[in-house]
Amino acid sequence: MGTQAQGHRWSRWAVLPLLTVVALAGCASASGNTKPGQAQSKTAQSTPAPSKPAQAKARAGAVSVSWAAVGAGWSLAEYSGSTAGGVTPRKAGATLVYLVGPQGYRDALYEWPAGQTAWTLLDWSGDKTRALFVGPTPDAVGQLVLATGKFTSFKLPSGTQAIGYSRPDGTAILATQQVMSTDRVLRYDLTGHLEQTLASRPANSASDAVYSPDGTSLAVNGAKALEQVGNDGHVVRSLPVPGNPTCSPVRWWNAGTILASCWAPGHPASRLWLVPVSGARPTALTPQRSSSGPDLGDINAWSLPSGLYLQATGACGVIYIAKPTSTGAAATVNVPGTTGNDNQIVTAVGPRLLVRAQTSCEAGASLLWFNPATHAVQMLMRAPAGTPGVIADVPYGHGS
Repeated sequence: MGTQAQGHRWSRWAVLPLLTVVALAGCASASGNTKPGQAQSKTAQSTPAPSKPAQAKARAGAVSVSWAAVGAGWSLAEYSGSTAGGVTPRKAGATLVYLVGPQGYRDALYEWPAGQTAWTLLDWSGDKTRALFVGPTPDAVGQLVLATGKFTSFKLPSGTQAIGYSRPDGTAILATQQVMSTDRVLRYDLTGHLEQTLASRPANSASDAVYSPDGTSLAVNGAKALEQVGNDGHVVRSLPVPGNPTCSPVRWWNAGTILASCWAPGHPASRLWLVPVSGARPTALTPQRSSSGPDLGDINAWSLPSGLYLQATGACGVIYIAKPTSTGAAATVNVPGTTGNDNQIVTAVGPRLLVRAQTSCEAGASLLWFNPATHAVQMLMRAPAGTPGVIADVPYGHGS
């Protein structure tokens, strides 16, 4: 992505869920004979075989639960049945958007036929009504009305890219813009009309911005430090981190604290800080990592009853789960049935982590719940070897 700071931008916005395929030598398939998208629940349905309708189609009538029952632990998942990786011959498959429940419930809401979609799931509105997509060009924005299956799209100005909905209800769209020598954070209405410029700074690295849980302010990476910015675009408070590292907001740790990923001068690895919006002194959540690994930078974290769990980066693009030891070192947390090359934490609820994990050397990203204290795994959607599988997953409530 250009700069050191950008190289590890794996905040909620930056995990535009890429088809992360890390094919390492000696990796064994863990997919077994499970059917595509199979979940361990009587209410779940197998992923449909790729179909070839003339156009994308809604599946709005499939939902058999009350939307009022949807809450913490639910998510929207985008699943691709195409063949990928080292599988030959390659074949395009259907791409579907699913509503996924914490106990294995799953219903398909929308389907693009084989080879048709270039849209990537990005966010879910807090009022549960809409899903936000980006692509097929960076400035293209798509929205799916979940109850009806109606999909619409528009384009933002050149150089502008949506990064999510506003909070708490998703009544606007947050976007970043890089034009000439300026980076901006902007708010658009749901039809693509500019409402407010929220932040502006000289171009250096891509802007990051995350809304507070109540939607009254944002955390942004300002020109010299993290900043808390109001909905009117005025800076509420500058929030410098000790040592003057380059910091990007990851998410709000709680209502009064920002979780930030920071790069200190002269250090190649990112470090997590907790930054109070009150202006109180920030606290380092993880120690400074070195270039010797295996932890080459911490990019997110979740606090569970069993302790703190980190999203860590390793060599060759590996993304894994780690837990701090008493010395501050990061111990690898192995998820049964996965390759360990690409275990991306989506959110945490109670004692469990929702993980989008690589379960086969030949692509194969599956969605599962993992209890790191007991090592119990509940598979929600398993991708067979040779398919991308779950290419994106967005939790209800933005995962904070």
